[in-house]
Amino acid sequence: MSRAGLLLKEEAVGEPIGGPLVLRHASKRKSGSWGPDDYDVIDSRGRDIGRISKPLAGVPPDHPWEWAITGAVVAPRLPSHGFCATLDEAKAKFAETWRAWLGVTE
Repeated sequence: MSRAGLLLKEEAVGEPIGGPLVLRHASKRKSGSWGPDDYDVIDSRGRDIGRISKPLAGVPPDHPWEWAITGAVVAPRLPSHGFCATLDEAKAKFAETWRAWLGVTE
């Protein structure tokens, strides 16, 4: 389990700012295409707010995991996407940025 509050399965943990975030495999989407390392990030209200995936091309070789907030326009001083070396790092960076954005807007 990540300290940032994201999980690999549809379970909830603790109550950090904005509530728990859930990492759900993209194969549970109603449409679209996905790979084996493609996840949607769901907020505590059940909204799809982003993605974490391991794209097959176009990523730095030492940081193959991409995270992206898609459920909101993130403040200019906060990143809306990035690349990480591991899935756990991508989950933590996503959660950190999402919660920072919530702190600015609430």
